[in-house]
Amino acid sequence: MTPLHDRKQWNALPTAEAEAVLINLLKTRLPRFELKRFERFSKFGMETYTMVLDYDGCEFVFVPGDTVTLGLDRWTLAPENKRDILKDIDLVRWMLKDIGDDEAALDQYIRERMSPVRTATIDPMIVECAVRETGYFPVNLDDERLVQDDRFAETLRSLQDPGSKTRTYIIGDKYRLEKTSVGIRASLYESASYDELLAEVVRNGFRLPTEDEWEYLCGGGTRSLYPWGDNLDHTKTYRHVDKSPDGAPLYLDTPNHFGLVIANDPYRYEVMMESDYFLKGGDGGTNFCGGACLDLSWLPASTYFRDTNIFDEDMDWKSEITGDYSFVRRIVRI
Repeated sequence: MTPLHDRKQWNALPTAEAEAVLINLLKTRLPRFELKRFERFSKFGMETYTMVLDYDGCEFVFVPGDTVTLGLDRWTLAPENKRDILKDIDLVRWMLKDIGDDEAALDQYIRERMSPVRTATIDPMIVECAVRETGYFPVNLDDERLVQDDRFAETLRSLQDPGSKTRTYIIGDKYRLEKTSVGIRASLYESASYDELLAEVVRNGFRLPTEDEWEYLCGGGTRSLYPWGDNLDHTKTYRHVDKSPDGAPLYLDTPNHFGLVIANDPYRYEVMMESDYFLKGGDGGTNFCGGACLDLSWLPASTYFRDTNIFDEDMDWKSEITGDYSFVRRIVRI
């Protein structure tokens, strides 16, 4: 097995040797990508020395392969975290229709939402560092499809008002206007089914992660609810805002041990391929919007979480997989 396929071997390589391997990989297997820099990423007690690549203005990193244990069937919640969740035990019981004691109900609730323990061999790959939105595509503000809408002019004026604190307007399922530091950006929405979205990704020479690959990219094989442990750290998540109280990026919005920003927002699903569970990384904000405590609200962003609601016939996710809560992360297997 080569160092590319074994993370321990890869991490044991001297820096110069690792760079030589990566440069050869870039030249022989990745002609569409350009080298930006070499970088060592460290987080959650793990680290990876890798290369950061550019593809059409988007950053990708090399991730070594490995054989790891995925899924989860045991955890240890700290008393303060357990108390936080038990405050919402009525919500947990309602979801389960459970008649057991509170702690048994909580254990059952978590257990039913974790993927099963299994061993998986993950191939090395090139992975997009950040997720990409689905359905929306940029257009000019004078695009006729915008100006013909009766609400467009008023919405634009509202965003242009210097006193306006609103950052984004989403008009039905038609378009979105966003106020940014460089001006107002417009996007139109075009829906796509699950199969159509995958076909477009593959047609452009990429693929999406499988559930096994995503869990590896997120947690690296850690045996805990989150990459850092079993308990939510409220000082890391704060609230659902763009910045932490001191103005620095949120801890979970910084790259992980592979150089990826992943599982940082329970509102965001990531689309998988070749997997029964075709959405990972969130629940669309269901728990947050439902008024659940922070520990329950962030559980969908844990490494091994599975949202059973994605199979709800009323939601019919696969007929229109695109939208404000579904994102993609392109990969290339090596």
